[in-house]
Amino acid sequence: MSRKWERMVQKNSKDINSRRKKTGHTPISVSAQEQMDVYKGRSWFLPALLVACSLFFAIVSVMLYESQSLYWITVLGYMVLGVMYFLRRPYIKIGKQKLATRRMGMDKVFGADEIESISVQSGSVAIQLKGKRTRWVLSKFQSLYDIPAIAARLKKFAEHNGIAYKEEAA
Repeated sequence: MSRKWERMVQKNSKDINSRRKKTGHTPISVSAQEQMDVYKGRSWFLPALLVACSLFFAIVSVMLYESQSLYWITVLGYMVLGVMYFLRRPYIKIGKQKLATRRMGMDKVFGADEIESISVQSGSVAIQLKGKRTRWVLSKFQSLYDIPAIAARLKKFAEHNGIAYKEEAA
């Protein structure tokens, strides 16, 4: 009943805000969007791999080939790509009924009804989606996430939405 009530309140506040906007009054609620907690990590594994490839190409091109501009463009390209991936921080957003993260350069958002289970281990969190073979794995090794904080928030999310939650000892 509470979710239905929340949807009715959001719908009615949206209608009232649009009417107040037309008459020139300030809106009742600033944001109709769900408030989400954001947990950011720091990607280091892929950037380190790209920089290592860049250095490898630089050493090989100096030793084996005459310094041609295309080799240096390749070296510079891998270096820039590594820096870009390092500066672009991975994240997970956790709301009341939604989870969001960036996958393959796009923001992926899934509702609580699309999540089958959440399992937490000492260094990672795995979120299993329904009807698909896809799993989101948030790893402390790969992306330096704060796993205990994310696990505590996901536990509240799972209890609120009736999702299976397991903590596995490693």
